[in-house]
Amino acid sequence: MAIRDRVAQLLTEMPKEPQFPTQGATVFIDLERREVSRAYTPLRVAKALLAGRGANMFYLYRLLDEALEPLHPDIPLIFGSGVLTGIVPSAARGNATSWSPESGVLMDSNAGDYFPSFIRMNGIDHIVLFGRAAAWTMLRIKGGEIEFMDGEPYRGLDNIDLRERIPQDIGGKWDRDLAMVNVTVAGENQVLCSAIMGGPKACYARGGPGAKMGSLKVKAIVVQGQTRDFETAQPYKSYNRTIAQKLLETSVVKHALKTMGTPFLYKPSRLLGAMGTKNNQETTWTDKLDAENITPYRPGMSGCFRCPVNCRPLNEMNQDPADKYGRGDGPEYVTLGKFGPNVGISQIESVIRLNNICNDLGLDTASTGSTIAWALELYQRGIITKEHTGGIELNWGDAGTIEKLLFMLTRREGFGNVLADSTRAVEKGHYPPEALKYRMAVKGLMQSDPHDARILKAFALGLAVATRGMDHLRNRVTLEINARINDDPAFKERLYGSPVSAAPNSYETKERAVRACENTYAVGDSVGMCRFTTKLFNSPSLPGLEEFAVQIKNVTGLDYSEPELDRVG
Repeated sequence: MAIRDRVAQLLTEMPKEPQFPTQGATVFIDLERREVSRAYTPLRVAKALLAGRGANMFYLYRLLDEALEPLHPDIPLIFGSGVLTGIVPSAARGNATSWSPESGVLMDSNAGDYFPSFIRMNGIDHIVLFGRAAAWTMLRIKGGEIEFMDGEPYRGLDNIDLRERIPQDIGGKWDRDLAMVNVTVAGENQVLCSAIMGGPKACYARGGPGAKMGSLKVKAIVVQGQTRDFETAQPYKSYNRTIAQKLLETSVVKHALKTMGTPFLYKPSRLLGAMGTKNNQETTWTDKLDAENITPYRPGMSGCFRCPVNCRPLNEMNQDPADKYGRGDGPEYVTLGKFGPNVGISQIESVIRLNNICNDLGLDTASTGSTIAWALELYQRGIITKEHTGGIELNWGDAGTIEKLLFMLTRREGFGNVLADSTRAVEKGHYPPEALKYRMAVKGLMQSDPHDARILKAFALGLAVATRGMDHLRNRVTLEINARINDDPAFKERLYGSPVSAAPNSYETKERAVRACENTYAVGDSVGMCRFTTKLFNSPSLPGLEEFAVQIKNVTGLDYSEPELDRVG
């Protein structure tokens, strides 16, 4: 059945009016025919899966033809915001879902910044794109209406230049009345590790979303409009204050996330001997990359829509306007690890610069850093040579060469074309089959985080079973490294719902903790909550199913117990 027939059938089953307070529409956009249809997620689906990632899975299940290649225009690209996105503190996130061009299985990426909240302000919960536009297209959403605009003037622009141009051309100001998701040149060229950018740094990264959006010839979706309050089922703002207070009083937020962001995680990983180094050949690296060494270059912190945490570090290495990459947003812990120890770089300035370049070029730093590290190890072992690389020497710690490779990758030039095919380099005939022994991937997706998980068995189990591939954000049992929790078996049992071994280097009963985290995080994605402010990911004290249930009822009127929400997950 063709995609238009699937959409038409689905629309006959969907209500034309909201099913509960604050519910936004699902907008189906046929890019080839420039047609727009809208309806609302059925109540039974919303009760079972909420919105965001959950309802995205419903739409993908109903619309997916698994016989087609991921970049086929009949494979939809779905954006979805959480049921609490834009309403509850730290709930500013949404998901981009499709079939992954990078891994060949599920593509589902999560991002924050302003776009997920701003589409909700326009009365939209989900956007379903399908069909290939005849020419490069930009979509503008204003007052809830969809306008097709010429995207050709923006083709060839990367993130920094595009974000400078859009306000000049259509008016508005970022973070006030303007938000956007967009692809860069990497997405235009269908680079498999390209991201959909959602801000200066925020992006839908994992699985090749940029390649998917680029294959549909959509350069950007721009959202305009003033922020507003929602008509909710019952008063919710007093409990919002409770949630905000809970966030800001949690130690990991107060002493780490608000002051230095996620790079605080580098030091404990290094001290544990769990730092993926040189494509996981080693397990620890220099203290020169500890978060304190970023502080001299951190002029301040920023954050997502209405989030009180503001965990995004800004960076400034110089004030030279001619140096495009002398300042920016980040790095996050993943980028710090992937472009530090994983490629053998020990200078913090080099990591910050490579971070800024990746943000501009629109690259998933997890897959891109892993892809380069894979190539470095293959070169080290003689599996590939200068003959493969076009004469380029690949040496650990060579930041200048890695910078050059990033630009080549984006343009698919020379050896950059090999790197642009990411985990599929062997399948595409670039590397010999022997190279697969050194590819750090599960289900065709490179490892998302910088940990070497061999000594942390719950981490390793989570990476092995994560639904979208080798990814920690689906089920990471981060509290495995918390000695106080491991020393209190009764508390640990209450935390995960059943007894879990206190030994981090044992697999015994770790499936229970992985499953509890997996369910909680899935609900978090479906309500729109940030992973770093969700219970179990970094602290047992952060908002979890109990708080979600209260605010879901306040905002939507849908009533859940904690066990019922757990089943949603």
